[in-house]
Amino acid sequence: MKPILFLFALLFCASANAQTDYSRADAFVAAFNEPYSDAADLAKKLTTTFQTEEEKARVLFMWLANNVRYDCKKFTNPPNHSVSARSKEELLQKRREMEEKELAKSFKAKKGICADYSNIYKAMCDAVGLEAVVIIGDARDFYRPYRNAQNNSHAWNAVKIDGQWRLLDATWAAGYVNPEVTKFTQRLFPGYFLTDPKWFIQNHFPDDDKWQLLEQPIGKKQFPDQPLINYGQQDYPLLDFSVAPQKSADDKGYEIRFKFATTPKAFLMTSNNARPMDFETRQEDGWVVLSFTKKPREITVFAGESQRQHMGWLARYEVK
Repeated sequence: MKPILFLFALLFCASANAQTDYSRADAFVAAFNEPYSDAADLAKKLTTTFQTEEEKARVLFMWLANNVRYDCKKFTNPPNHSVSARSKEELLQKRREMEEKELAKSFKAKKGICADYSNIYKAMCDAVGLEAVVIIGDARDFYRPYRNAQNNSHAWNAVKIDGQWRLLDATWAAGYVNPEVTKFTQRLFPGYFLTDPKWFIQNHFPDDDKWQLLEQPIGKKQFPDQPLINYGQQDYPLLDFSVAPQKSADDKGYEIRFKFATTPKAFLMTSNNARPMDFETRQEDGWVVLSFTKKPREITVFAGESQRQHMGWLARYEVK
């Protein structure tokens, strides 16, 4: 959160996001400083100068990602939300009231967990006439990429734009946490906005298959068998990538290929237990090709401006 059967018939995947220009929407969010009373009031003020549904969805997403921090304490010590009632109707009413209270609390504090981000986004969409839903499922990330990804609950959203459902994750766009979920680092990852479903399914597995938004939904056992690509980062936007390490043309080793909108200057590859790997880099027909002779059980690719500086992770593969 190993291979998707219908995707592994192809060598490469399609681009995660069309290169839409969101500069006006993003600049508006960055400069926004008007007072607001609640989530609905804020949503209306954020979207008032935008006409298209996609722009409106974008400014709401970017406000959340830029202004709401992940609440590690709430994750490790979740509040008790149990309620008692004398009827089903009363139970539903109490749950709605509790959810509204929790939403208002998280919105005011600008802190929350994935459910809070998702509920706030839906509430803001509702306020401006955008149809949105909260999706519940499992997630896989850098720390939980394989089998243990099947029990890593998560929440995200789908929003309907021009009659088509699109996927997004404002929680992951806001930053990341350490393995123990005790520290949140705020960093924008806009690639989690309107991600292509073929990429989104790598790390988001909904409880309801229809929210995969794929013609051929995958099964839960296939979910952790996929490559894990960091499409959320936008330092080096990915356009294409190998879905698995392939045998090299001379049959003497293996290679992984990436195509970038902005190509990193340096790469690093590690194998099991974060051990650095020997590899060679070359350019070929617009692709960056990383070739290596030894075949480890796992491969992680990092990219950056220099190996002497901090390098962000780019992709993880479990090699079979």
